[in-house]
Amino acid sequence: MKRILFTLCFYLMGLSLYAQGIDKPKYKIEVYRLNNYLGVMEIELYPIIAPLHTAMFDSLVGQQFYDSTAFHRLVPGFVIQGGDPNSISGPISTWGFGQPWQPTVNAEFNAVQHVRGTIGAARDADPNSATSQFYICIGSPLFLDGNYTVYGRVTSGMNIADSIVQSPRDVNDVPLQKLSMFVTAIGTNPAVPATPQLNLPIDSAMFVMSSQSFSWSAADSAVLYTIQFSTDSLFSTIAWSDTIPLPQAVFTSMAGSTDYFWRVRSNNGGHESPWSDVRRFTSAIAAPTGVYPANAGSAIPVNINFIWTSVPGASSYFLQVAKSPTFSASSLVFSQNSLTDTTQVVTGLQTNRVHYWRVQTNNSIGIPGMSTPNYYFTTGTSTGIQDITTGGVLINGPWPNPASNQVTIQLKAEQPMEMKFIVRDMSGRQLLVRDVPIKGGDNEVQLTLNGLNSGLYLIEMLADGYREFRQIVKE
Repeated sequence: MKRILFTLCFYLMGLSLYAQGIDKPKYKIEVYRLNNYLGVMEIELYPIIAPLHTAMFDSLVGQQFYDSTAFHRLVPGFVIQGGDPNSISGPISTWGFGQPWQPTVNAEFNAVQHVRGTIGAARDADPNSATSQFYICIGSPLFLDGNYTVYGRVTSGMNIADSIVQSPRDVNDVPLQKLSMFVTAIGTNPAVPATPQLNLPIDSAMFVMSSQSFSWSAADSAVLYTIQFSTDSLFSTIAWSDTIPLPQAVFTSMAGSTDYFWRVRSNNGGHESPWSDVRRFTSAIAAPTGVYPANAGSAIPVNINFIWTSVPGASSYFLQVAKSPTFSASSLVFSQNSLTDTTQVVTGLQTNRVHYWRVQTNNSIGIPGMSTPNYYFTTGTSTGIQDITTGGVLINGPWPNPASNQVTIQLKAEQPMEMKFIVRDMSGRQLLVRDVPIKGGDNEVQLTLNGLNSGLYLIEMLADGYREFRQIVKE
C-alpha cells in the first residue's frame, strides 16, 4: 500500500514537470490457459487523460501484483475482465469481488470512446470504487462512454483477446479453465500525434450557421481532439471549447453576426499536438427572440399576433407555425418568408392543441440567418385577435417607438366595455396593471411608464374575450 501511494505521488510529480505530455507506458500481458501458453497482448496507457488510473496500474505491475491473476469474466462481443487478487488462489465464487484492503481510484471520466481494444477500469456502483480490475473491449460498447474511466488500449494481440473470450465459460461468464496473466513493463511510447489539418468551413467563410459541422483531418493514434473558438485571433478569451473523440464538432452557442477564430489539436493519451493553423469565419445574422406566445404558454387564442424581437442587420424574417416539432410540410399551418415586420397575425389555429413556432432571420442578400428555438404553446378556445373585427375594437397606429415616460393608446369600440391594460417585460413578468372603462366610439388611454428602465416591453390588452399584444420600446 505504501509503495503504491509513493509511486503515485512520484508519477504525478512527473506529470507536472512535463506539461506538454508524458510518454505513454507500455506493457505486455502474457496469457496462459491452465499451464499452456496462449499468447501475448501489448498495451499502452493514457497518462495525460487518466493519470490516477495509469499510476495505479503502473505501481501494481511494479509489484508483480497481476501475475497469476485471471481473466475471470468473458462476455463475447462485449469485454473480457480480470485483475482480481482473489483469482490467484481463491475460490472461483470470490472472483471479481476484490478485497477491502485494496486502494481505490477516483473516477477520471473522459470523452475517449469505448471502441474495440479499449482498456477501462472496472468498478461497482460507486464511480470512485475502481481498484486493480480492468476490462478490455472486444466489441465497441459505446453505451459505456462517459460512465467508466478509459485509460489505455491494446496495441497488438487482439487475436489473443478474441481467443480468451471464446473460451468455454459457465452461466456466470466465468471461464471453465483458468486464464492466467503475467504483466510486465516493456518501455514507453514517446510519439506525439500529428497536428490536425482544418477542413470545413473554409477560411474566411461567411454566414456560418450554428448547425455548421466543423471538421478536420484525423490524426494517427489520436483518441481525443480539443477544439477552441474565440472572438480574437490570439485566443485570449475562449467563447467555447470542448474535448471530443471524433474529428468534427458543432458550435451551437455561437452569437450572430460575429467574427470567430477556431483551432484544433490532437491528443494520443500521452502527448498533445501543436495547435492547428487558425481559421476565421463570420456567423450568420443572429436569431430573434420569440416574445408572444411565450414558450410553453397555455390557453392561447386561436387567432394570434405572433411577436418577436428585431435583429440588427436582418432585412426580413421567416415565420413558421406547425402542429409538429419537426415542422414537416404536412404539419405546417403557416409558413411565410420575407416578413419585414416583427409581428404577424395568424388565424384559424385548432383549439386545445399544441402548436410549435419559430422565426428565422434573413440578411440583405437573402441568405438565411439563425433561427429561434422551437417554441411551443397550447391553444384554448378564445378567438383572440379576431375580436378586433367581430368584437368591435380597433387599435389605431402607429405606435410610439421609442416611447417616452408616457404612451398614448387610441382605440375605437362599438360599445362600452371594461378593458385591462398590462405592461410586461420580455420574460412575461407583469410590471403594471390598469383597468380602464372604455366608452363606445373613440377612446384615448394614457399609460405612465415612469420607473421602467429603457428597453423592450409588451402591452397586453384584455376585454370581454378580446386579447391583443403590442410591442413598445421605452427610451
